[in-house]
Amino acid sequence: MVYRNFEQYPNASNVPGILILEIDAPIYFANTTNYFRERITRWINDEEDRIKSAGESSLQYVILDMTAVGNIDTSGISMFEEVKKLVDRRELQLVLANPGSEVMKKMNKAELIEKTCQGWIYLIVAEAVAACNFISEPANIYKFI
Repeated sequence: MVYRNFEQYPNASNVPGILILEIDAPIYFANTTNYFRERITRWINDEEDRIKSAGESSLQYVILDMTAVGNIDTSGISMFEEVKKLVDRRELQLVLANPGSEVMKKMNKAELIEKTCQGWIYLIVAEAVAACNFISEPANIYKFI
C-alpha cells in the first residue's frame, strides 16, 4: 500500500481511524514553538471534524511520518511532549514512522521514546498502518492482554 498526500492525489482514500501526518522538515527551535504544534493540532481537529460530518469511525491513531526529519533539538523534544499530551487528552495513540538514526539517538538520550511512543515506532508508514489496523481488530485485542 502506498500512502500519499490528499492535496496531490485527490482520488486517494482515508484509512479509517488513522491520521497520517508527514513531518517534512527538521524539528528545531525555529519551527517548533508554533508551527509544528499548531499544524499538528489543526490537522487533528480537521480530521475529527471530517470524520464526524462523514459519520465514519472515530480517530484512534496519529502516525507521524518522520522520513524527512533529519534533526531534532531540545525545543523539538519539548514539542513532542506537548503533542503527546494533546493526543492523550483525545485518547489517541501517537505512532512514529521512519525516524532517522540521529533523531532516534536524541529522542533516546532525552528519554522521549519512553514518554511518548514506546512500542509504537515503525520503519515505514505501511508497517505503522498495518500495526494500527491489526490492534484495532476486536479479535486481536485480546492477544496483547
